[in-house]
Amino acid sequence: MSETNLDFDQVQWLLNKAAEFLQTHPLESSIALAFASMGGYAVKKLIAPPNYPNIDGPPSDDINIVFGHFVKLNTPEAIPFHDELQDKYGSVCKLKGIFGKEELFVSDPRFLHEVLVKGVDTAFSHEQYFYDFNAATLGPGLLSTYGNIHKVQRKMLNPVFTSKHMKSLVSVFGAIAQNTKHSMIKEMGDSGKKEMDMLRWCGATALELIGQAGLGHTFGILEQGDSAYSLAIKDFFPAFAKVIPLKALIPFFCHLRPKALQRKLAEWAPVPSVQRLRHIVKVQDDQAQSILELKKDRLKSGQLDDGEELHDIMSILLKANMEASEKDRLPEDQLLGQMNTLILAGHETTSGALTRLLQLLAMNQTIQDHLRAELLKASEQLTYDELQELPYLDAICRETLRLYPPFALLEREALADCTVPLRYPIKGKNGEEIREIRVRKGTVIHAAIGQANRSKETWGEDADVFRPERWLEKLPDSVSDSKTAGVYSSLMTFSAGPRSCIGFKFAVLELKTVLSTLVKSFKFEPGSTKAVWLMAGSMLPYVEGTKDLFGEGVRPAMPLVVSVL
Repeated sequence: MSETNLDFDQVQWLLNKAAEFLQTHPLESSIALAFASMGGYAVKKLIAPPNYPNIDGPPSDDINIVFGHFVKLNTPEAIPFHDELQDKYGSVCKLKGIFGKEELFVSDPRFLHEVLVKGVDTAFSHEQYFYDFNAATLGPGLLSTYGNIHKVQRKMLNPVFTSKHMKSLVSVFGAIAQNTKHSMIKEMGDSGKKEMDMLRWCGATALELIGQAGLGHTFGILEQGDSAYSLAIKDFFPAFAKVIPLKALIPFFCHLRPKALQRKLAEWAPVPSVQRLRHIVKVQDDQAQSILELKKDRLKSGQLDDGEELHDIMSILLKANMEASEKDRLPEDQLLGQMNTLILAGHETTSGALTRLLQLLAMNQTIQDHLRAELLKASEQLTYDELQELPYLDAICRETLRLYPPFALLEREALADCTVPLRYPIKGKNGEEIREIRVRKGTVIHAAIGQANRSKETWGEDADVFRPERWLEKLPDSVSDSKTAGVYSSLMTFSAGPRSCIGFKFAVLELKTVLSTLVKSFKFEPGSTKAVWLMAGSMLPYVEGTKDLFGEGVRPAMPLVVSVL
């Protein structure tokens, strides 16, 4: 055996041994390895005096001294804990992070404005693992870049997400919604009634929507069923949830040089969750590369012009990129990054929100009947303007996105010491009112999207009740007074500021178009088994009692009884 082979075998043996522990104890492994590599820092944090001695928070006596509240905050069943933090401690409270580092859980609208709008990239930024992970899995797109590169990318993409361009997509959305309707009827057969996994149908529809309107490409999933690519997209967030306990190691891994070493270690790692994610990334990249090459060839040959074929986001982006000045032109790896980002973000937001909407309508037949009556009075083929003029449809979409945002938390890190004012003062541990907080450099901020949207101080005492009618009435003055920074309807659902969701108008238009088609065509009722919504990267429904939530082959589902009308 050569020396090279011996070294390789030794590495493989060590990795296999490490995997025996990693597979069953990912969180403990991550913390232990991080502790080993940051020993002095960890000890310093564990014994350091508190930065926020007067800010209250949940007790630390029932949590691990190393893990802090990390597990309770990020477990799939974490939403009740998030609600408890808001109810008990108000708009800001203190948590213990890894190694006892103090972190802040925030729903205060003024604090969030400082973090997400005013102080972006100067006082607050994503943690490094966020950029590194998204760069490794999606490429250098909007989610993984920052600073000037992010600004150039956003500038290039902004024109394709305007209301003017959205109007040109309504016919595309409508045709896909009709395709979904006919495919569902075909699956029902002669009975005209069947219990169906509506998450599967909403996911397939969402992928076709972003595929055709975003990439100018049809995946054929509604007619042909799942493909390797569609399964990879569905599995991304559950796979992400499986590896997120290793987040302390992500910056270390992503900064290894040369890049070939990163790829080799990922290839060797005998950890199923890592290999599953690696497979998903490869399938995504191969598909994106194939679509991009086809688009470039058609543009160069003149097969795509300013006519009806040049309506999808990527075709317009590619054409604009070819015509851009050299300093504003995006390199190919960034174009691929945008494609992966558009597909993943567009699919997940629409799929989850549409599924939640249908579940809520199934649980509230009066609301479903009211919506159907409004839709039946409208035109058969709704235009963009007509969709905007249906008040109850709009109210239901807004209320669902308010109560149930697809993503529960956003994380930021303070880049420097700064003083942040509060819209809703909190009571300090000494009983005194706190109206501003001196945030220390390095503090992690957990921006609580769901709690901001359900704040009783902003939305009133019925803030946690699903009541679409609130949007047909005059909203409380407290809503406008809160000056919530969100880009959509005084909500934090699509975030705020220069890193907010660029495609929120696209997502809302998708919801309205598909929902209007399905509710006119079908009646939805609760299924025979209950589904519960859990944090799996994004919020996803799982049949109650599902074991090994994020295991390979285990997928979320939303069983509903569907009847043809």
